[in-house]
Amino acid sequence: MRRRTFSKKIMAGSALGFTGYTMPIGSYAEKVLQPKQKPYGEQYFDWAAKVWERQATSELPIIGQAADKATETIKNGKKLYSQAMLGHMLTTELRKDRPGNPGYLDTWRWSATDEMYASIGKGDFLLFDWTKKRVKDAHDRGAFTVGVRVPYVPNKTTPKGVLSQTNQLLFTDGLLTEDCSDLVLTSGVPFTSGVLSYPEIPSVRAFPLCVQGVGIFYWMLTAEIAARVRGGAAMGSTDRALEYVNLICKRGKKILADLGHIDEAAKAMVEYVRGGGRYWNYSYGCEMDAENEQRASGLPMSQGISPGSYKDRLKPGHFVIISGEHSDVKENYEMALAVKAVGAKVINIGPARTEGSTGKDLSKIADWHIETYSPEREGALSVSGFDKKICPTTGILFALALWITNAQFVARMIEADMTPGFDMGGHLIGGSAYDKDVRAIVDKRGY
Repeated sequence: MRRRTFSKKIMAGSALGFTGYTMPIGSYAEKVLQPKQKPYGEQYFDWAAKVWERQATSELPIIGQAADKATETIKNGKKLYSQAMLGHMLTTELRKDRPGNPGYLDTWRWSATDEMYASIGKGDFLLFDWTKKRVKDAHDRGAFTVGVRVPYVPNKTTPKGVLSQTNQLLFTDGLLTEDCSDLVLTSGVPFTSGVLSYPEIPSVRAFPLCVQGVGIFYWMLTAEIAARVRGGAAMGSTDRALEYVNLICKRGKKILADLGHIDEAAKAMVEYVRGGGRYWNYSYGCEMDAENEQRASGLPMSQGISPGSYKDRLKPGHFVIISGEHSDVKENYEMALAVKAVGAKVINIGPARTEGSTGKDLSKIADWHIETYSPEREGALSVSGFDKKICPTTGILFALALWITNAQFVARMIEADMTPGFDMGGHLIGGSAYDKDVRAIVDKRGY
């Protein structure tokens, strides 16, 4: 499918089911997009930087207030709960036993039940981004609730007539984020989920920011709770939360400085696809691969692979992005060797070397390595009262580097007259029908 006809083909095919939704001209997403002359990877970084700036300014006092209430909850012998995890990899990234997590906020997964929510009582604390009636019920029983505005759930800032009714019933029971909240955090991620505008793909905004929005809020809040409970920090303080988001920004700038190298990797990915190569993902124990598979504003050509399936699916000339919370995860290293033995390529996104490495670092055997500047085996913040550092950056910066890489890859695909398809996402009106049409083309041609 040629670059100038791809979008017309999709829109024509989508006439069977894609109706009722068009990106509003002059919308928020249109107005704040970066100038087109910037490389798309830099445009994505600029969007992330807007989120970080919001978190470091207008949202910072709210984090401080939330941490105060969470600390009071603990001191009063009550419990903290969390189900703020909309964003694929976040269910595992924010797990209680994740290296560097002091364990104050136990993130419930998709399988959380109404019965689990019924256990939340007066004086408890809940961080959430999924506004089911059970959340409001907990709030009404006297739990202190902190809601995070995200693209998939309607709130007072969501434009009218853009989210599908099916999605709203699934996630909200007809409730707004504000209906269930004592405090509200604004992620700054637009309702489209994706943020980049490729003229050749006008119907979809590309590449999500939820990890930067929801994920960073989680670690900022965790840092402040830890500082109060064991570090002796004063109520109302926000120093550790600010330190965390500033560290993300500092390391993110280092990733952006490697854009030339990332672009070379993106060019190589295009050549693999040109030769018939398919795009795969793998990670062990952290679900980073889920960030790049079957998601709104993502690439449907990018799919997951496992040790049990790769022999049947992986072919010479294919490529696999392998990622991990540490550079020397044994299962990742072994998978990389297996991938290379098949004749496929390995792209590693992650730290070149984790502190205390075994020496079998994935970056050493990858065909391409994209650095995330997160060498810690635990967290990145030193907090009084803790023997180990807390609040890791590996997952947050993996997502940043991944989408910068994909941004350059898509630009180079378009340049090669191989415009790829995007998933719009089922949260938008017409999104599911659009995705069905796109996937039929992707299944046929590979991209």
